[in-house]
Amino acid sequence: MALVREVGARQRRQMKMSPNGNGKAVYRVDLPSYHADCDANYLRLLRLLPELSEREQWRYQIPGGSLKLRVVARSRYTTEVSLDAEVNLSESHWLASPNLTARLYHDARMAEVIAVNGCGPVGGKGVDIAYPNSRMQRADERPQANRFLGEWLEYCLANGRAEFQLVLDGRKI
Repeated sequence: MALVREVGARQRRQMKMSPNGNGKAVYRVDLPSYHADCDANYLRLLRLLPELSEREQWRYQIPGGSLKLRVVARSRYTTEVSLDAEVNLSESHWLASPNLTARLYHDARMAEVIAVNGCGPVGGKGVDIAYPNSRMQRADERPQANRFLGEWLEYCLANGRAEFQLVLDGRKI
């Protein structure tokens, strides 16, 4: 009996099929691509977050609204940053503004989305989650969120203008 199970497991591995017997192919993470997205997002965020160690908030004007970046938590090797887009009511015809939380890993020089619209963690408990599920998330939800973050940051870098306050003799101008 053990030999039959071993043969079946070997056949499933060769066919890259799901071990739960549903006949579907197992989702495989493209790790080099995922790491490349996270590396690029880290560099993009560093460009949008100058003086990261001293400041807590940044604000950028973008066409149709603004982007607010805020440090949520800091530790020795990581920083969590919240990205909130505020869209002008006249401009928001059909697209909801994104609300993402990203964690920057300074030792690895990577940034990863950890929550979308306040719901985290992104992705399932493994790479072979059943769909539909209670959160309606696909197995590739995490790479999709990181790709979206990269596209969003690129848009902000290309089209955003930094807002800042001038302080002269202790008075904000």
